[in-house]
Amino acid sequence: MNRSGSPCRFCHSPDAVPVQNLDLSWAMRCQACSAQGPSAADADQAWVAWAPSSHGEDLFRTVIDESPDIILMKDWDGRFLLGNRQLARLYGTTPEGLVGHDDGAFNPNQEQVAFYLENVRSIMRAGVTETVMESSTDVETGEVRHFQSVKKPLNGPDGRPRILVIAHDITDLKRAHEAIEERERSYAYAMDAAGEGIWDWDIRSNIVTHNVKWCELFGFEPHELAHPIEDFTGLLHPDDRAEVQQVLEEALTGSGSYQHEHRMARRDGTVLHVFDRGKVVERDEFGRATRMAGAVSDITARVHDEHRLRVTTEALIDANISLESKVEERTAELARANEGLRTLAWRDALTGLPNRLAGMERLTSEFARIKRSDVASSILMMDVDLFKPVNDTYGHGAGDDVLCHIATLIRQSLRVGDFVARFGGEEFMALLPDTDLAGATVVAEKIRTTIEQSPERTVGTVTISIGAALADSSDPDMDIAVRRADAALYDAKRSGRNRVVTLVRVDDLA
Repeated sequence: MNRSGSPCRFCHSPDAVPVQNLDLSWAMRCQACSAQGPSAADADQAWVAWAPSSHGEDLFRTVIDESPDIILMKDWDGRFLLGNRQLARLYGTTPEGLVGHDDGAFNPNQEQVAFYLENVRSIMRAGVTETVMESSTDVETGEVRHFQSVKKPLNGPDGRPRILVIAHDITDLKRAHEAIEERERSYAYAMDAAGEGIWDWDIRSNIVTHNVKWCELFGFEPHELAHPIEDFTGLLHPDDRAEVQQVLEEALTGSGSYQHEHRMARRDGTVLHVFDRGKVVERDEFGRATRMAGAVSDITARVHDEHRLRVTTEALIDANISLESKVEERTAELARANEGLRTLAWRDALTGLPNRLAGMERLTSEFARIKRSDVASSILMMDVDLFKPVNDTYGHGAGDDVLCHIATLIRQSLRVGDFVARFGGEEFMALLPDTDLAGATVVAEKIRTTIEQSPERTVGTVTISIGAALADSSDPDMDIAVRRADAALYDAKRSGRNRVVTLVRVDDLA
């Protein structure tokens, strides 16, 4: 039975031939890769089992060709006994084209080829599976790809050593790792250039990890990059330690952010002023802080500059005290002068009461309030009876005394919140806010009787006539109410003096 020339289902070599097992059953063995097919009753059955229609072998071929990893088998000389489609694609050939050739037939990088051969032989000699990091050059693009390869040594059916390799492409992962390392290097360079001491506190272990700059700041050796948290608290100035620890605790249990300016001592005892800040970056499932990271800056020079500036500023302040004192004195003099002018403008010089100008200003503001609140107020117009004979009989000095006497009695008779002004000569005006005519009449009678019953020391008994009028929101302005009060006063004079007359409207006057 001559069946030579049939293809091997593993390596596609045409050198698969039938062989007889010790139990006299038949199988197919590849003379190239030594793969052996399943037993059969005779050679013909062996050929049938080995034929391309074999479902199990088709499935095996499909599995290795569809795998994203490179799968291959080599002999002692580095020749491929088996290779899947991923390896063939890398080398620009077919799975069939790999068989019987070594890496040098496809890979132009002879250094890589020499490494592959030495490495697989070393593993086959040791007889132990190894995981190897290696690189290979893509034939079409020239790109170097990186792999993590599991290499398992085997013995073929003929007893000769073989090696099975499954290589996982880690090029993208390696490039991402290299990019991260480059960013970390750039960050470290930037932090060193900025003079920042970086710290990372693992709260669970209470270990703080630093960069070299932190060690330089506080006098540690460059290799002393990890310390217990107690080393940090031990560097804090005794007067600042409690406050710093309190702020840190508040950050850990609350906001998560920490920043503070304080003093810290270097190992040689030199005191530095620092600005330290950090943030909680990790918490456990219960919300407890487990990691905090931050940076510390040396602000000693800034603090010293601020101190010098403060001393200079205090010296300037001291130098200007005399000038400021003089300015304050002059300002007080001007204020007193202005107050005097205001008094002259708004006060009656004889009685001390507000004058007519102040009275009209108060009436205007009161009328605006009446319009807003729709609550009426009352006005009293008052005139001293028979004042001219007093001046003629006793003189103007006595007349002035009478006016002061009357002003004092009116003021004493008014309620809190009432207003009185001298309107001129012997005439006075009183404003009674939120008061109707009945209430105004009561106040007016009190004023009249008080004056009548309080003789002046020179002149004796003096009387006064009073006109009362209501000011409400129906009036177009306060002048109408003043005219009504004047009309009522005129009626009181005409009716015999020393009395109170009320008038609601001007037309009420007969």
